[in-house]
Amino acid sequence: MVEKVKIVVDDDRCYLCGGCAGMCPTLAINVGPRWEFFIDKCISCKICITACPVGALEAVPLEGEP
Repeated sequence: MVEKVKIVVDDDRCYLCGGCAGMCPTLAINVGPRWEFFIDKCISCKICITACPVGALEAVPLEGEP
């Protein structure tokens, strides 16, 4: 079973390039005037973390999830 996570962004490192959003298979990230994460769409694959060229993303386990 995949551990459910929340993806958080380090605003100081992120320059809104959109690499993470472009790689997300479920469109759980939107990059526009600001970075947005939609937890209800996320499948915890963490592809976005790998796609980020500056290491601005981190996966945080959700409380109460197995």
